[in-house]
Amino acid sequence: MTNKKLLVLGGSSASLDVVKIAKKMGVYTIVTDDRPSGAAKDIADEAAMVSTIDMDGLLQLIRQKNIDGVFCGPSEFNIINTMKICSLAGLPFYATKEQWDICSNKDRFKQLCRDNAVPCVPEYTLTADFLEDDLKNIEYPVIVKPVDGCSSKGISVCRSAGELKTAFANALEYSQSGRVIVEKYVENGGVVTSVRYIACHGELYCSLLGDTYVVDPVNRTALISAVTVFPSKLTGSYLAGTDQKVKEMFKSIGFKNGALFMQSLPEDGWVYFHEMGLRLSGGLTYKITEAANGVNDLAMMIRFALGGEMCVENELKRIDPYLGGRLAVSFCVPLKIGAVASVAGVEEILRTLPIEDFIQYYAVGDCVTPEKIGTLMQHFGRFKFFAAGKEEIAAVIDTIQNTLKITDTDGNDMLYMRFDTNRLA
Repeated sequence: MTNKKLLVLGGSSASLDVVKIAKKMGVYTIVTDDRPSGAAKDIADEAAMVSTIDMDGLLQLIRQKNIDGVFCGPSEFNIINTMKICSLAGLPFYATKEQWDICSNKDRFKQLCRDNAVPCVPEYTLTADFLEDDLKNIEYPVIVKPVDGCSSKGISVCRSAGELKTAFANALEYSQSGRVIVEKYVENGGVVTSVRYIACHGELYCSLLGDTYVVDPVNRTALISAVTVFPSKLTGSYLAGTDQKVKEMFKSIGFKNGALFMQSLPEDGWVYFHEMGLRLSGGLTYKITEAANGVNDLAMMIRFALGGEMCVENELKRIDPYLGGRLAVSFCVPLKIGAVASVAGVEEILRTLPIEDFIQYYAVGDCVTPEKIGTLMQHFGRFKFFAAGKEEIAAVIDTIQNTLKITDTDGNDMLYMRFDTNRLA
């Protein structure tokens, strides 16, 4: 990869690790968007001022700079732009438009699951007309979401017809296609099980499973990740029961190289899928797998984008969804609405606790606006660490929550909700 040139779409923190890892691989990085600076732009070898939606401008930049490949962070907006420009420029991209459309649409993804006998969450028929025959067939609670949404936007849990109608209208605002899906809500203490795969030359390898505890499972004001524990408690049963069906499912649409993740609701020892991403997840789980077994799917994706192999044999041998017997944690800190006036305690946490990685999304002067509540943009940052057991996990999380102090311009505590570590039991 030395001396290869990678064009990175988007100069924000979403692309920061793309630039860091590409440069570590010896790749020359050029970051572009229509902003003068950004976290990724500031550390790139070169920056450009071409919008990520300006296909003519991007094509000209690719030719002028002799670009070998184009990539971006986990932003679906820029992934679509990357797919478009790679097609125009004849550069490698890991998925076809048809594969992307199937996997990014919740309806089509669930139909793919049903066609391949992969368990998925039951859903109900409902339109904006709220027909009485449709409403009477619904058993509460249900979860409502835009069929083509992302970043947890427009998602609500409802326990009555009144709540359902309000949530339906909210979900419509986040759907480009104007469609909403209503599903059974599994009451499991607010836990979501994620499954991750790496595809190489048409073969799929399960790389990791994790159990995510959402911020607020009771009032359901923030159905976003608080704590994720890897590997999942269901890893063994999943690999023995559902794994092979999922592999065959993605083979059926011709997916050959790349990374993906699937979200499911666990119930009675099984997982029921409801959505997925044909991309790297925003949770940066490669930082856990690389530390545990030397597997970094972001580095693999960058290499593939530059015309190299997705995986080499030695990497495939190291894939281990059990993390070699280690227990890993990703802890997210959600914030309240307001402007950040002060941040204290981060340095002490990083100095005194066994933190493997930390990424901070908000700095002094940044604002948490109302529309960010209940979405992934509500998070102040993510702490990743390894632990010997649930007691150590609880101790580290409690120490972080007691040490981290974030206040708004009125001096109020901005921590949205403390995570109750008793939930881990």
